Amino acid sequence: MKKYKQITILIFSVLLAWLLLSLYNDRRIQADDFALGKENTSRIEILDGVQFTAHNVEEINSVINYYGNVYGAKVSHQARPKIVLWLGNSQIHTINQFKSGEHIAPYWLRKFNGCEECILPLGISLSNANPQEELLLSQFVESKLNLDALVVEVEFMGFREGGLRKELSQIVNANLVDVLRDSSVSKELEQLFDGDRGVEGDVIDSRTDGSAKQRIENFLSESLGDLWKLWKDRGNLRSAFLGDLFNLRNWIFNISSASQRKIIKPRYEKNVKALEDLLTYSKASKIPVILYIAPVRQDKPLPYDQREYSQWKEQVQQLAKVYSATYLNYENLVPGEDWGSNFGEDIDFMHFQGGGHKIVAKEILSTLQSRLK
Repeated sequence: MKKYKQITILIFSVLLAWLLLSLYNDRRIQADDFALGKENTSRIEILDGVQFTAHNVEEINSVINYYGNVYGAKVSHQARPKIVLWLGNSQIHTINQFKSGEHIAPYWLRKFNGCEECILPLGISLSNANPQEELLLSQFVESKLNLDALVVEVEFMGFREGGLRKELSQIVNANLVDVLRDSSVSKELEQLFDGDRGVEGDVIDSRTDGSAKQRIENFLSESLGDLWKLWKDRGNLRSAFLGDLFNLRNWIFNISSASQRKIIKPRYEKNVKALEDLLTYSKASKIPVILYIAPVRQDKPLPYDQREYSQWKEQVQQLAKVYSATYLNYENLVPGEDWGSNFGEDIDFMHFQGGGHKIVAKEILSTLQSRLK
């Protein structure tokens, strides 16, 4: 009887897996873009065939390593463009109600400068990024390139996020662990870094670890993928399925973009410390920093506790003052007509349309030019 039960469970599992793979096979979703909404489009920017913005860890690693090879420490400042790292969350890489010909803010920063080859704005962002992750990303980029300036978008919701996402292990090496040993992310870095790195600090691919077991597993998996397309595409299932679970949770608990979010104190305090660490390292490296409060939709009540939000802004401004960073409050910068919705009547407080990206780029460039002199 027990044997038949196990066989029944196995058959049911196989059928369910086949059904889900078939259902999600044609849906392509970036896992980090769950909450962007149907009206939002993630973008990257390319000039002369070379990408200079990225919004997932794999691409960030590729872009920064490319420019690290081109404009590394041995290249003099006179022989290269001004390198500006622009850090933030999905606001930097997302256009609401995208139309052909529109671009994200780092692109316009380069265009509006009047000399595209004179400035290299590296737009590096992650959806739902928090200051702990931005601290790690800033140090990763600084380990590859000599920065001329750092622009950091700070957004209240990011201070509710906790920890470092696992994908960041792709850029963590022994040098970064050592540099950030006394920082707010030191414990999380140790967990991401398993010590199994190459001579140059690159991650050794677990698929080529040399063991007989691993070779057999790779062979069987790749062979099955050649025979069955659904198996080859199975990685897409997780992203799409989790996206549906995310939307189901919001529907059950009536969570929308307008639902009020309060701070989560332990996370908030750690993120404030991470922002302070970022400013500390940048000041020590003599890198000018522009710290700006992210634009937010103003024609609807904000989904924040107003007292907490005001205190947060004051705290960010005070940190900027202590560490000689330029503080800019852009919360009212983007006009109402440049905002849209996530989908239907669910309004979007974070992602603006193409015109908003031009406005932000112009304001950043004006301040940046004075800091780069």
